[in-house]
Amino acid sequence: MTDQILPQVGDKWRDTCLNLPIMELGKLLKISDLIRELRQQLDLSQEKFAAKLGVSLRTVNRWENGSTVPSQMALKLIEEMLQKMGEPGKRLANEYLPKAEQREDS
Repeated sequence: MTDQILPQVGDKWRDTCLNLPIMELGKLLKISDLIRELRQQLDLSQEKFAAKLGVSLRTVNRWENGSTVPSQMALKLIEEMLQKMGEPGKRLANEYLPKAEQREDS
């Protein structure tokens, strides 16, 4: 039995993903993995990670399960967290972020 929950018409995530090239969809999935791994490496609960970014627990949960993506402001804060981590942060950035998105000063 394959009871899958599929995004519904009017679902913001679904509508966004349907308009993205396949490569962009893969990027969304990588962002969720990056957020989860970053949070775990910082040894933070979703609640504490959310507080550091000034967002709700529900928002972090949605990022991690791929139903929404972080805003540009949140992505900037996540990038700053990666930079402050030093070498482990660089490794995560290299693994999950395309080279074109990484700042030249990282």
